[in-house]
Amino acid sequence: MPSIAVVNDITFYYTDSGPPSESTYTTVFFLHGHTFHSGIFQRLANFAGSRQLRTIAINRREYPGTTPYTEDERRVVIEGSFEERQSFLQEQGSLIALAVDGLIRQFSLPGQVAMVGWSLGTALLLSVYCSISRLSDGVQQRLKKYVKTFVLLETATYPLGIPTPPSGYNPLYDDKLVPEQAVSAFEKWVSSYYQHGDLSSRDITELQLSSCGYDLLRQPTTQTMTPAELESTASLTADLKCETLLVVSDFVTLLEAQTNTLLFDSQIRKAWGKLDVWCLYGEASVWTCIYASWYLEEKKQDSNEIFVKSLCDVNHFPMWDCPERTLDLLKDICTRDNREVSK
Repeated sequence: MPSIAVVNDITFYYTDSGPPSESTYTTVFFLHGHTFHSGIFQRLANFAGSRQLRTIAINRREYPGTTPYTEDERRVVIEGSFEERQSFLQEQGSLIALAVDGLIRQFSLPGQVAMVGWSLGTALLLSVYCSISRLSDGVQQRLKKYVKTFVLLETATYPLGIPTPPSGYNPLYDDKLVPEQAVSAFEKWVSSYYQHGDLSSRDITELQLSSCGYDLLRQPTTQTMTPAELESTASLTADLKCETLLVVSDFVTLLEAQTNTLLFDSQIRKAWGKLDVWCLYGEASVWTCIYASWYLEEKKQDSNEIFVKSLCDVNHFPMWDCPERTLDLLKDICTRDNREVSK
């Protein structure tokens, strides 16, 4: 089981597509979301080499093969003070940054690096972004040298700390569902293909917000997966209470602060050097991802380093349902000088 050790006996499990045939290539690191771990990126690995890409997907803490949280860390997540939770979030970003730096060194990666956070993983990607000044000079310089692209793939209101509209539904926060029911409902809800209204209006009332009565364009992704595929991609029986708490309660203010750092903190941006940030969302995705992307699009002002792009006929799982298209887009983002990135 491949893993990278960082500090304090903490190790991160990862999957690796391996180096392509050419000597120079781009490496894309992935951070997964809630419930679905690094296995959800396995289809990308099958096609990465032919595009001169290397994909490395890291399991975050609380997921298989990676060091779980300590009892004290769990206490902080569940009932810690604002200051304790702030320190916890910063520490998680630093640890992931150290894991990426360690793999850059271990594999002597020859080309540039992109980091992709998917869904809840975008919160931890922003923790990495905000943690740069906490790292040693050597680590900072290596990350500045190699990491040229951050991608928020299907981010959502929760990881960005954006207030949820009163009518916006998420089964994970439905008090009427017991945990087992919530997980099952979440699988279908998050992987559906929604028939929204006029997205060009940027009007939230055009989104399918409720828990029922919505139209689907096609079968939800998880309902097309075999039991073996679900087992290899998701932690359906794990205790993910800490995962859910990361995007509620006092963490909302901290996550909002991370988003504002991305948008407005010129010193952190300078520490990363020449870094492009992309936000990609599917036009058939769950409402919270579209709404969050609109928020970033509005707040980024005229930044020439933050780009927002919608993908037609795509839901929350592009890495599974359309892996080749996803890889082609990521390669375009990482390697093209102009911003006319194809759909």
